[in-house]
Amino acid sequence: MKKKYHQLNLLPIALLMFFLIGGLKTAFSQSNTAEVCQTITSRIIKNLTNNKPDNKLVAANIAAIKPDGTWPGVDYASKSITIWPPTEHLIKLQTLIKAYLTKNSGFYADEKVFQHINNALQYWYNLDPKSDNWWFNEIYTPQSLGESLIMMEHGEKKLDKELKLKLVERMKRGNPEKQAGANKTDIALHYFYRAVLTEDDTLLAFSLKEFFSPVGLVYKKEGLQYDNSYMQHGLQLYIAGYGDVFINSVFKLANYVKETPYALSADKVALLSNFYRNTFLKAIRGEYADFNIEGRRISRFDMLNLEKQIESGQILKASPQILIAKEVDPKNAVDWDSAIARITGKQEPSYNVKKLHTQYFNSDYTLHVRPGYSFNVRMVSNRTKRCESGNNENLLGRYLSDGATNIQVNGPEYYNIMPVWEWDKIPGVTSRDYATDRPMTVFWGEQGSNDFAGGVSDGVYGASTYALDYDSVKAKKSWFFFDNEIMCLGTGIKSNEPESITTAINQCWLKGSVESSLSRNPIAKDKTIQRNEKLSTWFLHDNVGYYFPQGGNITLSTSVQKGNWYHINNSQPKDELSGKVFKLWLNHGSKPQNASYAYIVLPGIKDAASLKKFEANNLKIIANNPAMQAVYHQKLNILQAIFYQPGTLTLPSMEIKTDKVCALMIKMINGKRLISIADPLQKEKTATLSLKDLKTGKTEQVTVHFPEGALAGSSVQYKN
Repeated sequence: MKKKYHQLNLLPIALLMFFLIGGLKTAFSQSNTAEVCQTITSRIIKNLTNNKPDNKLVAANIAAIKPDGTWPGVDYASKSITIWPPTEHLIKLQTLIKAYLTKNSGFYADEKVFQHINNALQYWYNLDPKSDNWWFNEIYTPQSLGESLIMMEHGEKKLDKELKLKLVERMKRGNPEKQAGANKTDIALHYFYRAVLTEDDTLLAFSLKEFFSPVGLVYKKEGLQYDNSYMQHGLQLYIAGYGDVFINSVFKLANYVKETPYALSADKVALLSNFYRNTFLKAIRGEYADFNIEGRRISRFDMLNLEKQIESGQILKASPQILIAKEVDPKNAVDWDSAIARITGKQEPSYNVKKLHTQYFNSDYTLHVRPGYSFNVRMVSNRTKRCESGNNENLLGRYLSDGATNIQVNGPEYYNIMPVWEWDKIPGVTSRDYATDRPMTVFWGEQGSNDFAGGVSDGVYGASTYALDYDSVKAKKSWFFFDNEIMCLGTGIKSNEPESITTAINQCWLKGSVESSLSRNPIAKDKTIQRNEKLSTWFLHDNVGYYFPQGGNITLSTSVQKGNWYHINNSQPKDELSGKVFKLWLNHGSKPQNASYAYIVLPGIKDAASLKKFEANNLKIIANNPAMQAVYHQKLNILQAIFYQPGTLTLPSMEIKTDKVCALMIKMINGKRLISIADPLQKEKTATLSLKDLKTGKTEQVTVHFPEGALAGSSVQYKN
């Protein structure tokens, strides 16, 4: 009996045919340009001056400024490519402008403050400082100048017209038509500011056309992907970093132009909202981001904390940005309000969090979310790029794309731990154990070399798989996701290099003691335990259990680790830092030829008594060899399997045969069978499954047509 497949009804896939690039009105046939620009200007000023000025900071900046409009201590001659010192001038300038515009600030309409503002702007124009990083010259500086000039439009006293026009002319840098994604919107934003300042309707139409053009789904290009992820700098995962810059800037500008002839179309608002709510915010636990989504920003101080992020000297709090999104997309107010409550700490990280499993087939990323935890995985393939190093940032992140697992229950497990990390033991990664961390040698994104990466998902459960082939190490790694457990399997681990090959289970901040079946008493800090166990073994730390059903050569360290930000990011301080770290790993020895591992992560376990009650037999390893990896969850009645080659899998009641490589999940619900299947190679058109009931001998064939093009690698379903 043959049956046809059904496309998996995941939200990003269902929307992709519906969301088209919305039209944008390009002329004011029935509107007055000046009136619209005045409306936009008022909204920009309201947004920029929303927070009350810090009078102490303003007073200090006023006291320090020199008659020529400069501030002492600012290195105006610097051409630094990362933290560019001249930006301090523009930041201090804006503190004066906001105080000058704010009633009851103590500096409102103050003539001396106005003169300082004028002098500071004049000095900047005369000097015209430049960085060796194009971003500061073509994005940051013209944006900052545009914001300063727009704010001064509402000042009690106007800037000298000649100075204003010269600065507006100076803003003409960068070409949005030559950029993509967040870089395009960043440049288009200061084109927009310039159009508002000059009331130029042609420039306004052009800037908005360019600005909103990236709000659409793309395939094999930078920007929003069909799987609802975001990639930049080539096909490189950047949900945060470039991704959040993109969504925040587009929502901000959409709020500026709402209810004008230039308003963002409803279709584009929905598409943008879908990415923000169902991808970006789902990768946040409380106020802390998954380190996997940050790209090279992982090496910057405070980047994982959404309420403390500092970018180019400015604090970028997520909650006000989400409020802007809510203004533009009020239909999803519950989602926006819930995210703000979690990020600001007014509610627990579990607040209004629903079960979710998403396999991002375009960007090689897995998001597994439960109210009590999140467990996410970053992989790579020859279709995507590895996490980049550039501008002397993320100097040691060579293994961040090799199956890195972000495990969060409380949220801050990895917050600012990166300076003291041992970078060849990134959580989840199998790699060579070097004596010292090995720096990156390829910059701005190294293309992945393996073709096998992906997974299967039904939106709630799923399995992910990655055929590691990097730095002279090979392995087949898979993760099987359920409600309370994640089974992690590795097989075919091979290397001919002299270093020991290890699989890191976790490396996070040590919080409290560690309990283990290897010790009668809790294990405190400054301990190292190494055992080659043949029997099952468990560990419990900070509400996460780690269960090794087959034992293994296990090492636990609770030692203090030292480092500094500079050795991972040359723009950061060299001050030595230290902290107590929980580090757990498996050692496969030197030159392994077919090593394997199995461990189960149990997030949300409260105490050792609960861990001891864990029903290990409920989660059964069916296969863990180079041909296939498979796990059966008895309580949920779910089978998940990775076929690295065509083959047959035998269960007590059923035999499953596939003629193609695939990731497969079979779930029994009320006597009905739900099959989900995907192609991790993203090259097959069809597959045939043969399902044989071993009790009755009845065989059923299922013919599946795999999605192609932009949807290649996504899951399809069959029901009977």
